[in-house]
Amino acid sequence: MRFFPSTLSGNENTVPRLYLFGTLVIVFLLTLALASFYSWRHASDYRASLSRLEEVVTRQLEERLSAEMSSALSYLEFTRSRSEEELRRTVVEQVDAAVQIAQAIHAQEAARRPAEEVRKLIVEALRPVRFFEGRGYYFIDDMSGRFILLPTSPQLEGRLLPDNQDDRGRYIMRGLIDAARRPQGEGFLDYRWYRPDEPGKMADKLAYVRYFAPYDWLIGAGDYTYEWESLQRRKAMARFRALRFGQSGYIGVLDNEGRLLLSPSDPELEGRPLHAIPAAERDALERIRRKALEGGGLLRYQWFDARLGRAANKVALVRNYEPWGWTLAATVFEDELQVALDAERRAHESGGAQSTSRMLLNVALALLLALAASLLFSRWSRKLFRAYHAENLAQREALRRQAIELRESEDRLEVILDSVEAFIYIKGADYRYQYANRQVCELFVCDLKNVVGRDDGAFFDAETAKRLRENDARVIEAGERVATEEVNTRHGEDEPRTFLSVKIPLRREDGSIYALCGISTDITQRKVMEDEIRLLAFYDALTGLPNRRLLVDRLQQQLAASGRSKRSGALLFIDLDNFKTLNDTLGHDKGDLLLKHVAARLVHCVREGDTVARLGGDEFVVMLGNLGSDRAEAAAHARGVGEKILKSLGEPHDIDGQLHFSTPSIGVALFAGKNHKVDDLLRQADLAMYQAKADGRNTMSFFDPEMQAALNARAALEADLRRGLKQGQFELHYQPQVDYTGALIGAEALLRWNHPTRGLVQPDAFIPVAEDTGLIVPLGAWVLDTACAQLRAWSDTLDTAALTLSVNVSARQFRQADFVDLVLSALDRSGANPRCLKLELTESLLLVDAEETIARMAALKAHGVGFSLDDFGTGYSSLSYLKRLPLDQLKIDRSFVRDLLADPNDAAIARAIITLAESLGLSVIAEGVETVEQRDALARQGCLSYQGYYFGRPGPVEALFKHRA
Repeated sequence: MRFFPSTLSGNENTVPRLYLFGTLVIVFLLTLALASFYSWRHASDYRASLSRLEEVVTRQLEERLSAEMSSALSYLEFTRSRSEEELRRTVVEQVDAAVQIAQAIHAQEAARRPAEEVRKLIVEALRPVRFFEGRGYYFIDDMSGRFILLPTSPQLEGRLLPDNQDDRGRYIMRGLIDAARRPQGEGFLDYRWYRPDEPGKMADKLAYVRYFAPYDWLIGAGDYTYEWESLQRRKAMARFRALRFGQSGYIGVLDNEGRLLLSPSDPELEGRPLHAIPAAERDALERIRRKALEGGGLLRYQWFDARLGRAANKVALVRNYEPWGWTLAATVFEDELQVALDAERRAHESGGAQSTSRMLLNVALALLLALAASLLFSRWSRKLFRAYHAENLAQREALRRQAIELRESEDRLEVILDSVEAFIYIKGADYRYQYANRQVCELFVCDLKNVVGRDDGAFFDAETAKRLRENDARVIEAGERVATEEVNTRHGEDEPRTFLSVKIPLRREDGSIYALCGISTDITQRKVMEDEIRLLAFYDALTGLPNRRLLVDRLQQQLAASGRSKRSGALLFIDLDNFKTLNDTLGHDKGDLLLKHVAARLVHCVREGDTVARLGGDEFVVMLGNLGSDRAEAAAHARGVGEKILKSLGEPHDIDGQLHFSTPSIGVALFAGKNHKVDDLLRQADLAMYQAKADGRNTMSFFDPEMQAALNARAALEADLRRGLKQGQFELHYQPQVDYTGALIGAEALLRWNHPTRGLVQPDAFIPVAEDTGLIVPLGAWVLDTACAQLRAWSDTLDTAALTLSVNVSARQFRQADFVDLVLSALDRSGANPRCLKLELTESLLLVDAEETIARMAALKAHGVGFSLDDFGTGYSSLSYLKRLPLDQLKIDRSFVRDLLADPNDAAIARAIITLAESLGLSVIAEGVETVEQRDALARQGCLSYQGYYFGRPGPVEALFKHRA
């Protein structure tokens, strides 16, 4: 019986102990499990944090490499595009200098020495001149295709080679002659010529030539385009060699074979063949080359790091630049990324030790509390359980708060990256800084404690702080992720800086936003480079005005706007009159000053929304928009602006203390709607400008569609002329010349064009075009050959052997340096009697360079060739030198013969010409005789030779004799 109570009493003591023991075991296991769970979660979150950090830093590094590569490729494209422009500008300067030398020698020596001696002086003055690092030299050809000066092949000098070709079949001499006929500044020709470093092999060359009128020469120079591209490559290499980004970033360059052309960190490897490069670096170069063959992209490899004295990992962005056969690699050592990761690991390890200590302390405290509670439980179980329950709730609340704090701490750890080359900061919901990394503190020139708690107004000007606040509000209030460029001006700084900023919201577990994180990169220098490239691409370097490219872009926009609004606009093409005279007399520097003055005045003559552009040289264009929907109103407004420009530019210019007067010629083309083409408008305004030049300069002319139609017709006629000359479509007609009895004494050879579709074309329709284009020279040579052959045929018959044949000679043909040789060669080839050939010259031809004219006439006169002065009395003949000319005959112009019987003045002029001819011992003949009364009146005054429809119209040679029979 006593056992039972004793057993019961033991259970009463054992059960609490077992309960206490069990409770302690459970509490210990739960505490250990809870500590393990939070340790595992902390480690997992740390690894995730490091992974996100590595992704952010890696992405920033890759974006930096991409930005640097894009900048490098843009610079290469810009540099390569300037290669030909630089060559063109430099070769123009060289040729202009050569022409100035030739002009100076001619002006000084022409009056004192024979022409041939002056030519030789010019040639020998230019022969030794070299430029372009010894490659460049001057060459001289005459306009018929003869080499005058060729320093690299002097054996060719004096030879006539108008049909020489390069290895692609392009005519070189013909192209140079055509280029010399263009306006000054446009005489360029692309062709291929022998390389100095590889005899027998040709390469692309660009030449510029100018026409030298005194001797009918072209003077030119040129250089190989590959040499200028090589120069631009060297410039690019020098720029890349100096370029750095980050602590170890630079641009490397390889050629197509994988040979290292540029390595700023290892310059001793540059230019060495692959087999001579250490194995590790050679393997890296081969991998870069393979990546380039695959189209480029990101690549990781090992490279020797001089800072560490060993090989280290690098990351590179590889791109191909096809025009030069280069492979570019924007590369940086990955240890810059590792620095940021190591800092984060150290921060976590420091915080981790404290967290572990706190956790162990909590575990020990929990165990003690559990033990105390278990001991008390046996007596006050209900009270113990209530106390234990309350304690458990308190612990859970504390753990919840710790979890929230841990989450916020983890968010901060993701953005606190002092070692990253970016500006990283955190702003709270009150827009004040909660954290800023080292770069931000250096930007603000203060330490972290003086940044935290302050807003942007403390560091930036009011306008910048306002813009930043607006961007921050989009993140904090609207929850947006903002990526934008921000232009900031800091207190104490005059120049703003541009940042590429990314701002993201930081959220709590319930989704509410408690702060924002910002990451900014300074792109000020890149923006400056972009602005410089844009300025060079779209603006004239001398005047600062828009260039042709920007003008065309704005004109296209204006045409589109005009199409929508139906409002008209106008294009004013402005060319300075006699600008070349200023350049030649005062120098190009004074000419540049004048161009700046003109640009400034033009800008003041137009509205703010209008465009003033410089096309080049002394050519400017003004684009006027929104001139109204009525075309007449638009024309009136354009005329008003043009008159304002005429008045403004007509005022004297102060050029370094000297007054210079310069007037413009203005061409105007109106437009309305988008159906116009930019090139057509520019051509129309240019054509109108030339009409203003023709109207006497210092005036304004509007484009007329008939003007364009006439230009198109003229271009078609010129093409037909060239084709007709090659296909033999020309023929000679002969008009009889008779004495008073009507007996045939000779004929005048008249050129006719038997066009396959136009029919028989009269000379007045095509001779002016032939004169302007220079085709009159080969046409005149053909006429001389045909006429001499006809004289030779007449010499075989007694009845026609004494007939003379008159041939008209144009001024351009007569001024050819080899004209005398041309006539004598035609006589020699045909075997014709020189005394039967009579060359007809006009008074206007005699007015230019009278001494040279007399010398050529005398040379031909010595061989028996005769001369007749055509259209006498219609020009401004000087009797002082008329008597010195070796003439044989004066021809009375048809304008005096037509009204001879009705107008006493015409009769008096005809009588005076006949009297003058008798006093000079010359014969006289009248043209345009159409009636017997006109013949008799002329006979009474002493003129006994005639030509006109009364005696016969021009026709084939057979008709000449059929009519006489």
